[in-house]
Amino acid sequence: MSKSGHLLPDLYRYDSSGGWNMGMRAITHALLPASWSPPGPVLELGCGAGVFATELASRWPATQVVGLDRTGLALAHAQEQSGTARWLQADLHALPFLRKHFSTVIALDALDQRAVEIAVALAEIGRVLMTGGLLLLRVSAYRWLTGQHDIAFNTGRRFGKGELLEIVRAAGFSPLRTTFANTLMTAPIVALRLLQRWGLAPFSETVYGDSLANRLICRTLMREAAWLHSYDLPFGISLYLLALWPGAGTRRSNETQWT
Repeated sequence: MSKSGHLLPDLYRYDSSGGWNMGMRAITHALLPASWSPPGPVLELGCGAGVFATELASRWPATQVVGLDRTGLALAHAQEQSGTARWLQADLHALPFLRKHFSTVIALDALDQRAVEIAVALAEIGRVLMTGGLLLLRVSAYRWLTGQHDIAFNTGRRFGKGELLEIVRAAGFSPLRTTFANTLMTAPIVALRLLQRWGLAPFSETVYGDSLANRLICRTLMREAAWLHSYDLPFGISLYLLALWPGAGTRRSNETQWT
């Protein structure tokens, strides 16, 4: 059996050029409300090679962006990025920041990793978020899809939409928007993963690099990003959730004001 997380170095290496990475970053930008102007610093948990944090620093040039990861290898790649983002190695279960320090926290495929206690991580996120701050997170969807891909990228848990909403609400957050992504390729991905599970197809690592297949994936995800500017998707391999960290009088029920 492959070692858990053995493809993470490739993920860092191809972060800026890999089609899946580029497409998913476009989707994440689409899901950050266009009207949102962060009133304080922004934190990305599990920043990896730092490409998205660098893009956030360009999107919000007047805002301090901090990228945090627990692995030195990821941060070695991040240090090569140009721009104003800062980098820090730390554990998301014990964030080294004061209370109410950040206006926005983003966690992309960070809270579904092996050994992550999501309730503890969400409590820490709530501690460092300002009242009225935003959390945008992405996790892997569908527990029944667990397989070799998850081992390769250190994914420890997949979530259903209702399950994730329940966990986030229990942590004190007020969900504003939930949508799936990586939707248009769901059927072929599910078919491939099931064939791999049954031993009828090999697990190939080449698709995760800068390959023709990955460039086609990028085009598909870019189409989804355009759609997600205004509409949600009902199913997909990835699951996003945008939530508010409420204080007195800050709970909001109208999601449209955040689009």
